[in-house]
Amino acid sequence: MKHVDVLIIGAGPAGSVCGSLLKQAGVDCLIVDRASFPRDKVCGGGLTVKAWRLLDMLLPGIKYEYRPITRMRCQFENDPVCEFQAEYAIRMTRRKDFDYALLQYYQAHGGELMKGSFERFEQQADGRVLVTLKSGEQISCRYLIAADGAGSLIRRQIHGAPKLHALFLEQYNEGETDNDVFVHFSSNYKPGVFYKFSSLGRDMYGFASLESNEDFPRHKAKFCETLTKFGVPLGQIRGAYIPLNTVPPTADNVILIGDAGGFANKLTGEGLYDAFKTAANAKRAIVEGIPFREANAEEFRKMEHQVKVFKFFFSPIGWRLIRWGMRYPKVIKWLFDAKMKRETFRA
Repeated sequence: MKHVDVLIIGAGPAGSVCGSLLKQAGVDCLIVDRASFPRDKVCGGGLTVKAWRLLDMLLPGIKYEYRPITRMRCQFENDPVCEFQAEYAIRMTRRKDFDYALLQYYQAHGGELMKGSFERFEQQADGRVLVTLKSGEQISCRYLIAADGAGSLIRRQIHGAPKLHALFLEQYNEGETDNDVFVHFSSNYKPGVFYKFSSLGRDMYGFASLESNEDFPRHKAKFCETLTKFGVPLGQIRGAYIPLNTVPPTADNVILIGDAGGFANKLTGEGLYDAFKTAANAKRAIVEGIPFREANAEEFRKMEHQVKVFKFFFSPIGWRLIRWGMRYPKVIKWLFDAKMKRETFRA
């Protein structure tokens, strides 16, 4: 049986960043992932200023390719487009390459990666956690970190299936045709949005909606209809469900971070910033020997607040207020820039 201090399930951004931070702190850790990297996944791949600033601070010298986008456009129904230049660029990446860069950073700093699929875990009498992989191999650890994404099996073992999730559909069109971020709001797909990101070598079109699994065919048809409306040729469409209900920790030695814990922005779906931050808070909990609920208290409070913001935004009053605000690009720009810079991080 293999023994490690910290076992991380999932080598995505949350898992790789957490592993790198633990290695920097001299903590013995191992990442297990079933995928072969580099691998792709459904995600816009945009890093807001708060996300790339935090990443640069956590992983000094990290290198990755990105395309800076500052032109923002948003529209309600057929109203005039609200357009402005953001103060700081959104760094658009390809998740396949970006995630691999994070994993390589971890490995370059002595981190070990093992290919395998998680099956279950058990709490042991000695306070350790025993993890069994689908291969039958077992690993004993002092801390188990769930960084296995939206479909986290660790989360399901503890809390069952997610109670609230968003459906994200995406289509990529190769070739850089535009240089902006565009978001469209319509009562035709409320609560939800249609969006377009100009990314590295391609344009990415997406559709987000708060619905259940049974509604996938209907929303895929709605996405295709919206693509046609905006003159976008139909291509291969991929989808993913992202859990939006944040789950509380039930044991101090089993920590859920990133999408596995439901740490994604309830309004925008942005997950990379919260993946980095919960990864750093997990490292802090382990190194300082404090409960994750204490180290991550700010994130838990923020997630609760975002649920209220989501409900207000898509309420009749909030819907009308935001639509009215779109008439004044300078106001929207100020709100956007202020939000991007407001987040802080205590090392």
